[in-house]
Amino acid sequence: MREEAERFDGLAETYEMHRPGYPAPVFQALVADLRCPARVAVDVGAGPGNSTASLRGALGPGWRFIAIEPGRDMRRVLSRRFSAAPDVQVVDATAEDMRLPSGMATLVVACTAYHWFDAPRFYAEATRVLALGGVLAIVRNRRKPLPVLQAFDRYIEEHSAEIKDLARREARKEPVVRDLARVPGLMAARSHTYPWSSEVTARGLIDLYLTRSTLWGVVRRVGLSRVMADLTMICAEHGLQDLPIRLDWETTAKWARKHTEGGI
Repeated sequence: MREEAERFDGLAETYEMHRPGYPAPVFQALVADLRCPARVAVDVGAGPGNSTASLRGALGPGWRFIAIEPGRDMRRVLSRRFSAAPDVQVVDATAEDMRLPSGMATLVVACTAYHWFDAPRFYAEATRVLALGGVLAIVRNRRKPLPVLQAFDRYIEEHSAEIKDLARREARKEPVVRDLARVPGLMAARSHTYPWSSEVTARGLIDLYLTRSTLWGVVRRVGLSRVMADLTMICAEHGLQDLPIRLDWETTAKWARKHTEGGI
């Protein structure tokens, strides 16, 4: 994961400003499924801390939060963001080697980061770090289709040197529930989806897309000014340059619980 994290160098502030967080009920449902008393949550692939902030806001006081991030630029913003928060610890580590003691975590979450991991190694490491009765969860935000978003995706496919099928790539960004059910030591795998919405301007939509590593591959190839002009033109072609744009989102959580000694 450490090599992949370098793809986001220089994007940390943009990511912090324009990527959305996660609905509180997502994390509250995970806590309701716990079977252990500890209160330690580990956010794996925390980026600049958007997911950590959502997790912390949902769970409230009494919890300790460990934000794991291998990317130097992301970790710089993450550390700055929580510099005055004694309940948040930032760790330079990877999903496959968290550098945490065995059995210390109540909750291990990965929010829109799973696709960067070596899945078998991540599952083994997360299970090791979890306490008996703790929960491992994969959480992901997905935008529901809009014509302008589909046009943005076609633009990336047409101009990218490496990505030619975004739909197929998107499908690999999260496991299916049966994948979690097959992980040794885990049980009671389940899934739930939470719908919500937000509003952005055309420029806000472009800024959101500029947090995508796939688009930055295009930026590095043709230049930022060209990409900004092209995406602005796409918004104009869809009649959106002066209108608020409603984005409908779905946040899906897939999780499983670590076996207790006697089972549940």
